[in-house]
Amino acid sequence: MYQKKNFFNAAEALSGIIKQTPLLWSKKLNETLGFNLYLKAECLQRTGSFKLRGAYYCMHQEFVTRGKRDIVAFSSGNHAQGVALAAKLQNVKATIVMPTDAPDSKINNTKALGANVIFYDRYNESREEIAEDLSNESGAFLIPAYDHFDVICGQGTVGMEAFHQMANIGQTVDRFYCPVGGGGLIAGSSSALNLFNPDVIIIGVEPESLNDTQKSFSSGKREMIKIEPDTLCDSLMAEMPGELTFRINQSQVSSIDTVT
Repeated sequence: MYQKKNFFNAAEALSGIIKQTPLLWSKKLNETLGFNLYLKAECLQRTGSFKLRGAYYCMHQEFVTRGKRDIVAFSSGNHAQGVALAAKLQNVKATIVMPTDAPDSKINNTKALGANVIFYDRYNESREEIAEDLSNESGAFLIPAYDHFDVICGQGTVGMEAFHQMANIGQTVDRFYCPVGGGGLIAGSSSALNLFNPDVIIIGVEPESLNDTQKSFSSGKREMIKIEPDTLCDSLMAEMPGELTFRINQSQVSSIDTVT
């Protein structure tokens, strides 16, 4: 589905917008483990996560082909902040649908970046339906959190960036562990990494109580789970894998593990 040029184009569009986040490592930890472990520190990215990559690139592609317009998105927080900053940089208005129980810090940061926030009950309402209605009523462009070709491509620059950073220090990416919510980061990063190193092993990681992707891999079709508010990983609370992300991950990802 993706070619190397897709990720190079995304990286070019993101140049000057995102940071190249570092690979962190510990000599003592690596000696204990018996192998070299590197952490791709997207927590040091602008807005605190990788989400700006996909949000900005998707917005960029839309505006190049169809012209600028206002933005609508839905998110528990990280995508919200990424979209809010991307919209601010593009000088357009953004409306974000967020759950009432989203962390205050993420709500406040999203508002501080200039976005209008509309709240919903994640246990009884559909954020997708609310966002789609807003988009249809206003003509705003709806940017999904993960299930979009350009969003996935933007997130995939994480994997491509990590590959080149490792190559620059004489290392190869043998295994790539990636957190999984809706599946956008792992879909993009696995697609990029497999293009540059077909032998890489890609492993997705989910909270044990939010293992919708693991269940979907086992059954061969997208499975829905009941969301329970019992995890610190609020950004991984997806009830079902994305349609596009799941299709990509089936072909690119080796396995899905869970953690407690």
